[in-house]
Amino acid sequence: MTYTCADYRSEMILAGLKKRLCDPSLSKEERKEVQKQIETLEKEMGLE
Repeated sequence: MTYTCADYRSEMILAGLKKRLCDPSLSKEERKEVQKQIETLEKEMGLE
C-alpha cells in the first residue's frame, strides 16, 4: 500500500477535527457539525 500526501492530509484534517471536538466553547450545533465531518472523513479513509 502506498502512503500519499492525500492520505497524510486526511489524517491531519481528522486530527484537527478531533482536537476541535474537545473544545468546551463549541456550541451544540458546531459540535454536531464537527462530528458529522469526522464520520464522513473516517468513512472516506476506510476507518469505520
